Amino acid sequence: MTIDHSTEATNLTVRRTGRMVHDVPETGEFMVHRSAFTDGAVLERERRNILSRCWVYVGHASEIPNVGDYRTRSVVGRQVIFCRDRNDEVRVLLNTCRHRGALVCREPQGNDTTFTCFYHKWQYRNSGELIGVPGKISFPESFTLADNGLASASQVETYRDFVFASFDSSAPPLVEYLAGAADFIDRIADQGFRDGMEIVDGAHLYSMRCNWKLVVENSIDGYHGFPVHSTYFQYIGSRGVDLSVGLDGVPRDLGNGHACLDYLAPFARTVARTTAPMSDRAKQLITDIRAEADAALGEERAALVADRSKNIFVYPNLLIIDAASLQIRVLDPVATDYTNISAWLLAPRGEDRELRQIRSDSYQEFLGPGGFATPDDCEALETCQIGYQNIAEVEWNLVNKGYGVDAPEAVDNETQIRAFWRQWDSDMAGGPDGGTR
Repeated sequence: MTIDHSTEATNLTVRRTGRMVHDVPETGEFMVHRSAFTDGAVLERERRNILSRCWVYVGHASEIPNVGDYRTRSVVGRQVIFCRDRNDEVRVLLNTCRHRGALVCREPQGNDTTFTCFYHKWQYRNSGELIGVPGKISFPESFTLADNGLASASQVETYRDFVFASFDSSAPPLVEYLAGAADFIDRIADQGFRDGMEIVDGAHLYSMRCNWKLVVENSIDGYHGFPVHSTYFQYIGSRGVDLSVGLDGVPRDLGNGHACLDYLAPFARTVARTTAPMSDRAKQLITDIRAEADAALGEERAALVADRSKNIFVYPNLLIIDAASLQIRVLDPVATDYTNISAWLLAPRGEDRELRQIRSDSYQEFLGPGGFATPDDCEALETCQIGYQNIAEVEWNLVNKGYGVDAPEAVDNETQIRAFWRQWDSDMAGGPDGGTR
């Protein structure tokens, strides 16, 4: 099949079919129309068809370990209270008073059994029930406390301490939705084979002036690594890291839009990832931990957990980057050309202090907003967004690298990116059964 790349023909294709992904396996053609990154109507449809219907990551159970603990945050554009109620149940409550809509909790985190709206002092339990309304006698008889509790996500489920919510009551069970991504989340969780995993206190909250889908692509793309992050690789090379290893690995389609880069990289280090010099004590600790992992998980499983780097994408907006350190990264689209990003460091619970410091330093060095990688990526993605101003003459992005290759390697294939776009295209078109997932 030959594609007419003229502006008139491509515009007609998008108008006629409503599809912005052009996928022809027979000829290895895979293109994405750039209006997917620039059209405000596309973002509104994404909010309806994808972000409001899929399972989305809310937080890690370690962030609210005790009854009464809570965190407030934005989840796909919704203000929520992520909390553990008085019955030890994890809740995802909509942070808006049923009366006039004000936030009922304005603190970023804390511990409390109730939330009180400062505007008119309506009071709610941390399980959502409305329990106090000043001047209630003035309301009509039809008004009841029971009917005016805090709204909540339609479904909340936890997998290996990763807490997800869906705002669609018809969403399938979480483990079914995760498909092949579940095993890779297991590989992350199994790094805490002793006592589990925990979020290290603190978060990075930053933004990029680009479409959120560019961040998805970039986070699981091996092709840009050496060109864009050359300064970092020169730096770690000066520390004696063997750069001849390369980014050898496999891009994986995990089903339901989830994807992964699974690879050996020059900065891979058994249980702890670092390029920094380590003391003899730290080296011995890592050797001992690896031996424990072999015994606890089995040598084959321990190798998957400890020796391989993994850039995991859980559709639609969760990234788990297990590379120079271990990062949970969540994308929150604000506008077609603006994305808020929240990021946390994940680590084994009760980790040795020296190893924790090494992990944290490595995280800041590469993945932190001021590290080697993130400013590079920000510059690259923002220039893409600027380049889309030329959409009238250049309409399509190419996502066809390695299409049809039987034994792909990470840097030579975009299987994982095509997996995302195929699910996105299906969801945006309404799905095979009238828009249900």
